[in-house]
Amino acid sequence: MSRFDSLGGKRPGSQKDNLPTSKSDQTVKRIIDLHESVLGGMKNVLQNAMALGEELSRIKEDLGHGNWIPWIEQNLPFSERSARNYISIFKNKELLNRQPIADLKSAIKFLSDGTQEEKEINPKENQDPKILYKRFRHGEKLSQKDKIILKEFLIIEKENIFAKAKKKVTEIENEIQSLK
Repeated sequence: MSRFDSLGGKRPGSQKDNLPTSKSDQTVKRIIDLHESVLGGMKNVLQNAMALGEELSRIKEDLGHGNWIPWIEQNLPFSERSARNYISIFKNKELLNRQPIADLKSAIKFLSDGTQEEKEINPKENQDPKILYKRFRHGEKLSQKDKIILKEFLIIEKENIFAKAKKKVTEIENEIQSLK
């Protein structure tokens, strides 16, 4: 038997005859049902978070300045940060509905741009160009004003990258020269 005989023949483990037949249809159906249940559960989690954010947003507005955090501390089993995350999910539900987000943690991370500091996703003024860029990359249409802000940001980013690259190239060239 040559080493090439196995290329044309049957490979171990590749025959469908070796698959267990008892309960396989039931098992496959159960796996599919469980998968659909998981997907539905994740969708329900985000929908519930959006509804919770909507309720919290209304309450925060009704309470007025200075009353929000004491109300949370007195009435809710979660932190003010969690409340802000729920409100952010509600305020950005259209953006989240267009994203392949698997769970609540991913939604919060997506909205916060993965940083620890709080960022407003849809501010009225002074839009954060990094968030604009993320929205643009995810296919969201931007206003003309947002496009101008993003274009200026990208030009500056490009110049910064070129400057860093030029500095690094100069360092490497100097090291090469020192090796002669």
